[in-house]
Amino acid sequence: MKIYRFSRFVALPFIIILAFFVFNILNDVEYQYFAWALFPITFLVLIYLFQPQIDYWWLDRNPIEIEPKVLTMLKDTNPRYMSFSEKDTREFNKRMVLYLQGKAFTAKGMEQDFEVPYDVRNMLAQIPVTMTMNKKDFLLKEFDRIIVYKHAFPSPRFKFLHTVETHSEDGLIIFALDHAEAAFFNPDQYYNVAWHAFAEAYTKNFPNESYPDIKEDDWKKVETTLGYPKESILKTLGFESIDLMPILITCYFLKTKEFKSAAPIISKSFDNIFPTN
Repeated sequence: MKIYRFSRFVALPFIIILAFFVFNILNDVEYQYFAWALFPITFLVLIYLFQPQIDYWWLDRNPIEIEPKVLTMLKDTNPRYMSFSEKDTREFNKRMVLYLQGKAFTAKGMEQDFEVPYDVRNMLAQIPVTMTMNKKDFLLKEFDRIIVYKHAFPSPRFKFLHTVETHSEDGLIIFALDHAEAAFFNPDQYYNVAWHAFAEAYTKNFPNESYPDIKEDDWKKVETTLGYPKESILKTLGFESIDLMPILITCYFLKTKEFKSAAPIISKSFDNIFPTN
């Protein structure tokens, strides 16, 4: 049996002990068991507070195999995954599980929030894990929450409709899911806002990397790589202008061969930042 939530197993004996004391308290007019009941309550509160850390610790030492349908999705949507060695593949799969355990995914609705479906969470988690294969901090520790909207959205910071936003101060990565899903399965037609969002988060999480010097003219390299114009990308993102670095990183991962041909110098810099082994 595979254990995903080890914290629940840790909590089980304390729940049984607490139930014993509660039963005796209800049948004891002098309440002599009341003080003893505080011990299991204290431990249960601690387990609740540290549940993510307990589960992460367990999964780090007892990795769980990725489901076949997730592996199929990786092979279909992640160009780099198939090039990994057997050792890197095992490490990637392990990190996928840990990333899903370590982050909070929220789907924003009109009136209430919803849980992000399991397959969508896996589809998204592959992005930061791919980018950080050579990093110990594969969780992008500055960003704890991934929020997805069904469509383009306004925000307090950008009051117009847009599809990507990141906030290191609040630990947020936000993007429109409909645009992301369209790009995952039709990469030649749509720009991938999910990869863009995580690329932007990466640059904020690791600001001291040796990023290449870029200029406005590098947009031509992007257009050559992706096969559609700058205006189309900006329209998808919802901005009149935007930092080019996350776009270049997105091109590097999703259209590696084309990007190396169009932007060999920038690609070489990214090879040093995102080594494959």
